[in-house]
Formats: sequence, C-alpha cells, structure tokens
Amino acid sequence: MIHRNTASRTDIRPADPGADALAPKRSHQATAVFFCACTTLLGASATDAAPAQAQRMSLALSRLRSTTDGVNFTGDDEAWGRLATQFTGALIPPLMGPARTRGPRSFYLGIETMVTGIDAGASYWRQGTEGEPGSMENSSVDSLLTWSRLSLRKALPFGFELGTSAGHLINTNYYTLGLEVRWALLEGWTGRDAWIPDFAVRGAVQTLVGDAQFNTTVVAIDATISNSVIIGDAFEISPYIAGQLNWVFADTELVDLTPERNAIRECDPDPENPTPLRPQCRGDGSDIGNSTVFRSLRTMRPRLVFGAQGRYEVITVNVAFSFDALAPSDADASLPTDLPRQWRLDIGAGLSF
Repeated sequence: MIHRNTASRTDIRPADPGADALAPKRSHQATAVFFCACTTLLGASATDAAPAQAQRMSLALSRLRSTTDGVNFTGDDEAWGRLATQFTGALIPPLMGPARTRGPRSFYLGIETMVTGIDAGASYWRQGTEGEPGSMENSSVDSLLTWSRLSLRKALPFGFELGTSAGHLINTNYYTLGLEVRWALLEGWTGRDAWIPDFAVRGAVQTLVGDAQFNTTVVAIDATISNSVIIGDAFEISPYIAGQLNWVFADTELVDLTPERNAIRECDPDPENPTPLRPQCRGDGSDIGNSTVFRSLRTMRPRLVFGAQGRYEVITVNVAFSFDALAPSDADASLPTDLPRQWRLDIGAGLSF
C-alpha cells in the first residue's frame, strides 16, 4: 500500500490556537447531540413497526395470483419477478465514504438514510403490497422506498476496515442486517510531479428479516477511487466515484394464495383414509392446491456511485447518488424488458474518531 504522508489527514483542527482549547468541548457536544439523534431514530423506527399488523408497504405475496374460474389459483411469477427486482434494488448495500481509512485506531458511528425510486404506478406494486387494513390492494403506494440504518465501521491495520449495520424499512415490518469488509490498497500520494488517488475495494452483504414468506440477500463487490481536499485547515471534503456489482438472491416459502379461506377446515380430512400428499376430503377440497412457491430470483445489478464526504473535527457528513448502469433485463435476460433502471440517494451523518 502507498500511504499519504500527511498527519493532518487523521486529525483536522482549526489553525487558531484558541479554537484548539474549545475543540474537546465542541466534540463532546457533538457526541451528545449525535447520540440523542440515534435514540430518536431508533425510537421512531420501533414506534413505526410496533403494531402486529402488516405495514402499508410490506409485501402481500398472496395477491400475486391468477385464475380462470375463480376457484383454482396459480402464482403470478412475472409479477413476483418485477416486484422483487424493484424491491431488492433498494436493499443494495450503500457505499458511504471515500476509499481511504483514518488509521487502525479510528472508527465511525453514523445514521444513514437511503431513498430509492420505484415504479409506484405499476399494478404489481398495488397488488403486491398490503395497503390499508382490510383492502385488497394498496391504493397509496409510496413513490419512494426509504430505509434508515445505524452503521458502525472500525479501521484495522494494513488498510482494512470492518463494518456492520442494522436498519429498518419505513412503512414495513422489515429490518436489515449488513456486514462489509473494505481494503484500502492505495491511500493516496501527492508529490511535486505525481498524483495518485485513494483506491479501495469492498465486499458487502445485506439481508432482510421480518417476513416468514420470503427472504432476500444482496451481495456486493465494489471498487472506489477518491481524493481529499483540505479547506482552511479545518474542513476536509472527499469526493469519490465507484463501480459496483451486486448479486441478488430472493426466494419465497410456500405462499397461500387464498389466505381468506381455511383449506383444512373446508376439506375436513377423513382420518380413516390418510394420504401422504393430498388428504381425502369429506367436505370441499377445492382450496387444497391453492398455494405456490414463486420462482427464485437470481440476478446481477451493476451500478455506478458518485458521492462526497465532508468532515469537520469529529463530525462527518456523507452524500451519495447511485444508479443502475444497465437496465435489469440487459443484465439478466430472464427479466421483463420494460423494467426501468433504478436510482438511489443516500445521506448519512455521524462521528468519526
């Protein structure tokens, strides 16, 4: 690795000596404010997810169905593929920060919010999300998928950094768990005749929890180039650009396509004639076969990321904008050709020590 030989990169302080005396006080105040914000965010997330009933943007897979006689139903794999592709686009691990670390003793604690554009007017979003209690479709689909997370990253020797996160998707019952490992191969060099930017590679994984009917995991590998600029000996700004490859894994369990009916009660199985696959019904057995496992989604999503980090003392602010480099069907021919590219805006603030 090549390291930038400037001590000011790891500890930026105002040039005014009087300001140095006030720095610890301001740092403690910033820490207190930040932890209050963390408590507020986590409290709001818990309140939002407190009711036992499904939230408005939680997935309702039982509605993704089709029928020819109103009695026998089959799962709509195309609608599921469209819904899962857009939904998992919001779960791609965000890249929040430049390529370089701040030394093996540094760490970062922050709150980050991700906002993703979706095709909210599409029928699969209306049919495939819960909406208001008692409704058969969601008449008020959110135009954006929003989730927030608490993120912790710890630098290690030799340019490595280990991170973890826990988040909550707004207006759903879902939570996310994330893990990432980054390696800063080049931590920059600026000389009289040469300039080498910071360069890092990262592997990340994020999984969704909170729904027994389906599970989703996204694995990401990305490469980042960045550079840092000091302004007024007090403020540091680090723009960065990255390329990202994401692999999406989405699967469902056995989904009951007619949850409004009770197949076993209607069937009233004959205990004297048990069968291993389909019970012998003494009543109405028409609902026995109304269940399905949707087609597994295995797709790759290449993305480009443009971002910047600003830092003053221990306070750090991150902003990143990412978008699909290819349409989903260009990266995976099994997906419908009219699925649009997605974009996402990530904003974060935290403390970097």
